[in-house]
Amino acid sequence: MPLRRPDPLRDLLTLQERMNRLFEQSLARLDEPVPAYAHFSPAADVFETTEGYVVELELPGVRDEDVEIVADERRLFVRGVRRQLEGLRPDGFHRVERAHGAFNRHFEFPAAIDPDAVRATFEDGVLRVELPRRGGPHE
Repeated sequence: MPLRRPDPLRDLLTLQERMNRLFEQSLARLDEPVPAYAHFSPAADVFETTEGYVVELELPGVRDEDVEIVADERRLFVRGVRRQLEGLRPDGFHRVERAHGAFNRHFEFPAAIDPDAVRATFEDGVLRVELPRRGGPHE
């Protein structure tokens, strides 16, 4: 049986993602309680470009009208809900693996962004949010 070598970076990234999700769940709006069955937290990629930052979230099965995007000087908030299919009765399921319910993701950036210039597209179940850096691109 081969020994698995420890990967401290992967372990640290896993821990960071878990902490981020706990923090995001604590930011849920008090006037919109999250149902007990909600365990949906969309996977995200965040990267920097010469113009600013890009956040891509996997949101299969989520309608664009069920997503809210809010940005300020250094943060992006993405809230929404993935709804259960209408008309299906739970006793008809053989297996349920896809999570649904409310979600709330929060991202912070090291440089100021221009919240008035944020652009979002939603295609093939992927939400792409482009956040230009305030003051223009870096060289």
